[in-house]
Amino acid sequence: MSLRLSIVLSGLLLLSAGLSGCSNQTPVKGTIVEEEIVEQLLGAPDRLSALVKQVPDANFTPLVSGVKRAIVKAPLPEGGTMTLWIYQPDPLPGGKLPCVFIAPAGTGMVHGSELGKGAELEHIPWAKAGFAVVAYELSGDPGSQDASISQMQIAAEAFREAKSGLLNAQVAMEYAKEKLSFVDSRRFYTVGHSSAGTMALYVAEMDPQVKACVAFMPAVDIRAWLGVQGLTTIQRNNIVPQAGDYVNKISPMTHLERLSQPTFLVYVGNDDKTLWGPAEKFAQQMQDKGKDITVVKIPVGTHYQSMLDEGIPLAIEWLKMVNGLN
Repeated sequence: MSLRLSIVLSGLLLLSAGLSGCSNQTPVKGTIVEEEIVEQLLGAPDRLSALVKQVPDANFTPLVSGVKRAIVKAPLPEGGTMTLWIYQPDPLPGGKLPCVFIAPAGTGMVHGSELGKGAELEHIPWAKAGFAVVAYELSGDPGSQDASISQMQIAAEAFREAKSGLLNAQVAMEYAKEKLSFVDSRRFYTVGHSSAGTMALYVAEMDPQVKACVAFMPAVDIRAWLGVQGLTTIQRNNIVPQAGDYVNKISPMTHLERLSQPTFLVYVGNDDKTLWGPAEKFAQQMQDKGKDITVVKIPVGTHYQSMLDEGIPLAIEWLKMVNGLN
């Protein structure tokens, strides 16, 4: 479980203990992810196109040597906006560039997150390697590690209304198609670490625009990752109705059959067992089904630094190879 979610749930456990005799909280609105979600999403680009066309063109400024970045706000269909960090190599090479889409980590897939300071470390290597990068936030940031139950309820509802982040990813991809003339829309790839790795897999499973996926230390089985205590806390405080069913329906393990794109999976052998255990099973099932998956097991390392030091360089070389075949 991410550090941020662990802190939030620990605080909520204390709160819920004090509220055990008070069960008159207003139920959270929103529904479990619908079975027909894929069909609904496939109709989304047409209506999203008109939205993103209204957004001003990205204004790129130098960020580090060899990389420029622009920050834009894109509208969401039901109101509100989402922030995009867009990176390009500097100078731009000739021809159109493949593009990777990266969500923020630390959500536990029950709420969203803004793009935070330090996230650039995950983005810049891809731009330096010649990829365009669109980092997108996920609707439903609770605002603090000390978020109250009501704040978590509101955040979780906003995340579900954004189709558990799928809508955020689609807005990001639509923006790239409509507003970034240097991007090749035939070469869209999802990338992410931890819960963002979960997101990368889930988006790849649900959206055929994605042509390959890179997932570092993902929670492929969200229910196992959250554990009994985490799920009980979420359910008891009415943060997510029918929490067990919900996380099952958005777990990459549930939709493994839909993952037809080349996939690069990295996990650390001494990481949280609720991550590497299901990851090994997921990889084996993919291989048994003849799916195109490349697995890297880092025997000893850390959940985050191993991604920066070893995972990203290996993934870049792998995706360059895949990109050359597309």
